[in-house]
Amino acid sequence: MVLPKRDPRLRVAREQLESQINRSRLIVVLLGSAGSGLDERRDIARVLNARGVSALVPEDDFPADVNPSIVERAILSHADVDLVFVSVRSWGTATEFGQFHAEPTIARKLRVLVDPDHHPLHNPKHGYLEDLYLTHLAAYGHVYAVDSGRFVPVPSIKSLVTLLAETTRQLKFFQQDLIK
Repeated sequence: MVLPKRDPRLRVAREQLESQINRSRLIVVLLGSAGSGLDERRDIARVLNARGVSALVPEDDFPADVNPSIVERAILSHADVDLVFVSVRSWGTATEFGQFHAEPTIARKLRVLVDPDHHPLHNPKHGYLEDLYLTHLAAYGHVYAVDSGRFVPVPSIKSLVTLLAETTRQLKFFQQDLIK
């Protein structure tokens, strides 16, 4: 069987689309715990920035002289911020999640990353925090179980954040009405 030759115009069109996607702007904020969580967020930011996504880590990129509970809400509410990832691994990040879930302008951008033991679809036990995860999942559809170093069939935070950021950038370019 002889396959037809590819039309060179298709290659040009594909290259133009790829170029336009790579020029489209996406701003992502990475929230999470300090210590190794901060190192992990900085590593993710480097990966995203290398791919042309503007990734911000509050400890590095937000004003240090303003209280985090004030400056984070002000920046995350801004229309230019497209995605906010929060990796809930401490009481502080659980508090951030609860605060931002209650703020509709931030909640629609919020992508919640949790240990599988606390994900509402992976664990039938429900405490208040798991109930809030379930509420957020039902309202906004963005609560993800991520691997916390154990052998569980879920993605790492780095691979999930990279995948979702790139997909959102493509949606923002091709189907902007889906992510408003």
